[in-house]
Amino acid sequence: MLWISTTCLRETPLDVTLESLGSLTRGVEIVDGGAHRIPAASLLESFPYQYVIRLPQREINPASILEPVRQASVAAIIERFTFASEVSAEVVIDPGYINAQADLPFAKRQLMRSCNDLLSAADEYGIRFFFRNMGRREGNLVRYPEDLNLITQVPLALDIGHAHVNGCLPRFLHEAASRNFYLYDCREFSEEHVEIGKGSINFEQVAAGMFANGARGIIDAPTFRAAHNSLKKLRHFGIG
Repeated sequence: MLWISTTCLRETPLDVTLESLGSLTRGVEIVDGGAHRIPAASLLESFPYQYVIRLPQREINPASILEPVRQASVAAIIERFTFASEVSAEVVIDPGYINAQADLPFAKRQLMRSCNDLLSAADEYGIRFFFRNMGRREGNLVRYPEDLNLITQVPLALDIGHAHVNGCLPRFLHEAASRNFYLYDCREFSEEHVEIGKGSINFEQVAAGMFANGARGIIDAPTFRAAHNSLKKLRHFGIG
């Protein structure tokens, strides 16, 4: 089964989005922000889905060099662990960012501290979480396979578009045994999400990587139509 991210209906109220996605899948990733901020677990329980919850990219920074900000980020993530535990969902987190290169050594240590805090909390709540590899912005942490040593105890959710624009998708597919793939296309070095088949990603390679790892695919398309069309395109590669 291919999963669908709610990003394809980002401005639509969450309850309407969940109802609409039922025509495509029974596996839904909720990007927990904006119109799709989760109000209560009861809303999710009213639909017959399996869930992944992804936290917003810029609101939370578990690698912040400011300790109060790091602690607040960890607290916000753990709050979402409580929702996840109620609906048996997994959680995807972005690993954070820096605003100056000089901050990188300390940010790496901060991220490792956050990993330890979150691993303890995930064990307490009985949930599983992942970190996602990030895009081209220079301050992003975990852009390349060699950065995975920052999150050694936490599995990777492989964003194939981010890896593609960073020029390292083949290395990620070869070196990182990810069990979760974000699936969309993009053109050359643009991070704009486009429908699968309308960009420059080699999906035969992606399919081979998914099969090798028994990975789950989450379609992260820009519109509902693009999600529907991407679902059909991926089946041509034997995915889903």
